Amino acid sequence: MNRRMSLALVLALVLSLAAFGIASAHAKLVSSDPAAGANLKAAPAKVTIVMSEEVSAKETDSYFIVTNEQGKEVGRGKLDNTDVDHKTLSGTLTSGTGDGVYTVTWYAVTPDDNGKSNGSFTFGVNKAPGAQPTAAAHDEPAPTAAATAQPTAAHSHDEAPTTLPKTGSSDIPVGGAFLLLATLLLAGGLALRRRQGNTR
Repeated sequence: MNRRMSLALVLALVLSLAAFGIASAHAKLVSSDPAAGANLKAAPAKVTIVMSEEVSAKETDSYFIVTNEQGKEVGRGKLDNTDVDHKTLSGTLTSGTGDGVYTVTWYAVTPDDNGKSNGSFTFGVNKAPGAQPTAAAHDEPAPTAAATAQPTAAHSHDEAPTTLPKTGSSDIPVGGAFLLLATLLLAGGLALRRRQGNTR
């Protein structure tokens, strides 16, 4: 009986750990070209971003929009079908794009758990892009033009920063509750087993 109870508790712990991993799976920005915070000499013809995990192929789920300082859309990206891992989004910019600061706002859905995440970063063309904004938590409404307004702080150099803006969700995963519950059950089961052993 004690052996069966121990096996059941271990199984519950393993399942909870698996649920924890799935619940915390939200795509995050890994890298981009142009890099977040870059100050370029000429406008790029193409923007590419790479996510931390596979994203949905639906254009309404996973995409990005590039806007200029006036909030006008100058480019849009979708899943790059040449990436077999389905982690890359890419798109071209409108020809004739001039100097200024550009905002890339991305949205992603992970197909395994329907996890939603979004965020943004900026790059400049002959203009410092300023401090990088942080991403909104998943499931929040799409940011408005006011929310994506650029800060006035400027970089003292033209190189891309070594770190990317924060992305993904800051919420505590549902799996964490399962993990805590399983840990409590395991601890209780071990205590019960010791008590039964002492009474014999």
